[in-house]
Amino acid sequence: MSRFAAGSMTGDELIEEFGIQTGSDVGEGFNAAAGATDGNKTKENSSLGGGYLTNETYEKLKSDSKIKEAYASINGQEAADKKFKDGYISINTMDALFDDLTKAPEKNDEVTPKVELPVVLSDRAAKAVAGTKAYENVMLPRQGFPLNDDTSVISDFDNQYKLELGKAKSPQPQEPAELQNAQADADQNKVMNYANNYKKAVADTLVPDNSWQMYS
Repeated sequence: MSRFAAGSMTGDELIEEFGIQTGSDVGEGFNAAAGATDGNKTKENSSLGGGYLTNETYEKLKSDSKIKEAYASINGQEAADKKFKDGYISINTMDALFDDLTKAPEKNDEVTPKVELPVVLSDRAAKAVAGTKAYENVMLPRQGFPLNDDTSVISDFDNQYKLELGKAKSPQPQEPAELQNAQADADQNKVMNYANNYKKAVADTLVPDNSWQMYS
């Protein structure tokens, strides 16, 4: 089994194994004389930088058996035989090979602390929360009493609703969207249920009491 594999070598290992060098600011056209055809005609490597492969080093390595072994290990023996049909490979192919061999830079696993910024509820969620709070603070204490006897219930509810709506629209501690939406749905359902029950209660108070007819 070959000792070469894709992404298996650090920059230092490439230098030690193949005699290439650490790159430097060599500018454009550094490898033009060796036949480089990429944009700036200067070979670069993610670990070694630009200018890591001198023309002299390329000439020394272009027919080297280790280069062919590495190429065959990554691309297959048949592909290697075709690439080396003239006994050597181009500087473009060699550069691509070194890129394939190069181990990807290690990722920094350090987790950046997440800043928990306050969020503002949507209008729908704010109204649902305000309606629920107003119901709990105004209507629940009145349970058991006829609603049509309390003329202040509407104004009290409206005032409490406005107060709670202002609170609900102010910045809130951050909460996952799923939980926020679920709470809004629950609050909305609670308000709707109350509204329906309220309508039924009012309607019941308007139905004439005909029980006296049973005894007439």
